[in-house]
Amino acid sequence: MQCERPTRTGSGVGRPEERFTALYVEQLEAVRRYVWRREPAACDDVVAETFLVAWRRLETAPADARPWLIGIARNVLLNARRSARRRDALSRRLAARTPRIHADNASREAELVATALATLNEKDREVLLLCAWEQLDRAAIAKVLGCSMANVSVRLHRARRRLEAALADTGRAHQALIPGGSSDV
Repeated sequence: MQCERPTRTGSGVGRPEERFTALYVEQLEAVRRYVWRREPAACDDVVAETFLVAWRRLETAPADARPWLIGIARNVLLNARRSARRRDALSRRLAARTPRIHADNASREAELVATALATLNEKDREVLLLCAWEQLDRAAIAKVLGCSMANVSVRLHRARRRLEAALADTGRAHQALIPGGSSDV
């Protein structure tokens, strides 16, 4: 027979599930109101995260759990705001680095590239897309493909030349779309 060690929370002793359920029922509206007043758009997510943290730290919950839960909610809100600021900053940096192409030219260029890529064999397409779309260096591409870095370098070089020829055949070679072979030392 196994006995559980009683702990104190706002609802007294009992199994962890029972203690958490009682805590949730008693404090949900107070936490929800706190979060709603500060960030209505993220209310449900923040409240859910708050009670997840509370479940993980249930053993440390004080008898008067409302200030404890509001403190957790405050930290969750602060973390969410920091994450949003970092995402916004990254978006601004990426937007500043992205070349501007007119919409009509962009669709034409995308069509040319898609046509040229379709003419390549599967291995050439894969190595080019791992480099261009996934932004992997040669070492990472070698791991993905299960080959050596030297093999990746050769495959990239050949695939770029084939893509360049295919683009020329479609009417227009774009050096910007097939970056050269810089070292990944």
